[in-house]
Amino acid sequence: MKVSKNEQGNVGLIAVMLVVGLVIGFSVGRVMENNKKTDTKAASASSSVTSATKAADLRSDLVTLGLEHMTLTASAVDQTLDGSPGAGETAKELYKNGTDIGAAVGSVYGKDAESTFNSVWKLHLDQFVAYAVADSKGDAAGKQAALTSIDTNYTKPLAAYLAKANPNLPEKTLYSLLADHVTQTAGVIDDHVNKDYAKENADLTAANKHIEGIFSALAGGIVAQFPSKFQG
Repeated sequence: MKVSKNEQGNVGLIAVMLVVGLVIGFSVGRVMENNKKTDTKAASASSSVTSATKAADLRSDLVTLGLEHMTLTASAVDQTLDGSPGAGETAKELYKNGTDIGAAVGSVYGKDAESTFNSVWKLHLDQFVAYAVADSKGDAAGKQAALTSIDTNYTKPLAAYLAKANPNLPEKTLYSLLADHVTQTAGVIDDHVNKDYAKENADLTAANKHIEGIFSALAGGIVAQFPSKFQG
């Protein structure tokens, strides 16, 4: 209970017990008001932490999938080139990783986006295998054909699609990032074909760092576009 200045001026005319009651009531009211302000601040802080945590979780999930993609791509190509009996199983894991990424995209942009993503993503996986086979045979024309197919049917359309879906993701930037990813992946394949395994490991490390940046940018763009999804 809050006491006005006029009421305070009349306190001396009121019985002692009433004064005590007013003082106690005023004190309780101030405590309750302060507690309410504290609770509001705590709730606000908690909401901010929750929002930050949800955004961090999205980034972590997408980056994990991206790094898994890079690792599985390198393993699948290496095993295919080396004739490893586990190549088929690794290829299945690689495709499964792709659909997991597609599902993450679909959870934000819908089933049509998921289907579009999955189709272009699988194409670039298949073309990397075609690139590796051509590379192992010294077929320069075959390598270039695979890269051209990736650029025409994966890099350009995916950059355009994501930019249209999310205004926080500039098409030119997306295209540049995806094109660099393709170049780096091709370089890792070249290293393995040339049996330069030290360079392959170094290039794979660089490619992992780069793809972490791609998926971090995607996560940041999604959070900026749909802030309500990441509130407590």
